[in-house]
Amino acid sequence: EAHGWPLLAEPSSGARSGRCAVPAYRLLLDLPTLGGAVRRVVVLGRPTLTRPVQRLLAREDVEVHVLTPTGATWPDAARNATTVTRAPLASTAGPPAPDEQWLHPWLAAGHAALDTALQVVRSTDRHLTGPAVADLVAHHPTPVLVVGSSHPVRDLDLVADWAEAPHVLANRGLAGIDGTVSTALGVALATGAPTRALMGDLTFLHDVGGLLLGPDEPRPDLQLVVANDDGGSIFATLEHGDPARSAVFERVFATPHRADLAGL
Repeated sequence: EAHGWPLLAEPSSGARSGRCAVPAYRLLLDLPTLGGAVRRVVVLGRPTLTRPVQRLLAREDVEVHVLTPTGATWPDAARNATTVTRAPLASTAGPPAPDEQWLHPWLAAGHAALDTALQVVRSTDRHLTGPAVADLVAHHPTPVLVVGSSHPVRDLDLVADWAEAPHVLANRGLAGIDGTVSTALGVALATGAPTRALMGDLTFLHDVGGLLLGPDEPRPDLQLVVANDDGGSIFATLEHGDPARSAVFERVFATPHRADLAGL
């Protein structure tokens, strides 16, 4: 904000709000006048959600400056970092005047992309989809939100536009679905705050045993929202969904379960 730089912040970054946060940013990175015009990126944390961001960080014409407060390890999947430093962004002389001419087109395009996405998501002639569920969760926030991997965290990344972001937590790591229900239980108990967890059906079923609480255990203030599309639909958007694999896709990658989640 001090420099007036566009901020592309994942939902669980702790920075998905403020005047420089660009909504629906992944839809802008392939535009020549925005993403194509980027020549320098500052990275803090470990961006893992979108391939457009990874492509940006791998471009040969982009300087990648990585901030690593701990000085131990840092993200650089493309092995393209120009500099790695523990130093803060602000200098002792203070930041320069914000570059509003660079920021404003990003914000305008981001809000236009978000409005278009929400029109589709909220269309009354469509079925309730994963992005529609994420939209409902994003616009009815609880103090603490735990988000599962796969589609839910990416759907939230697309539709979230918070004036003040809730406390969002996600198990990123290798982005597996292990232990998400138990994570949400632990977060709710540790914070003592009303907590909501958004996850997919396979994520829920993978750790459904986390719901088994002994009679003497404390009960968390937790709501689980499960987007049930009967399998791992995210693989249809990856290389696994190539038509050449259509004969095995459902059984090997989509893994439908036919479980009655409402009954469970």
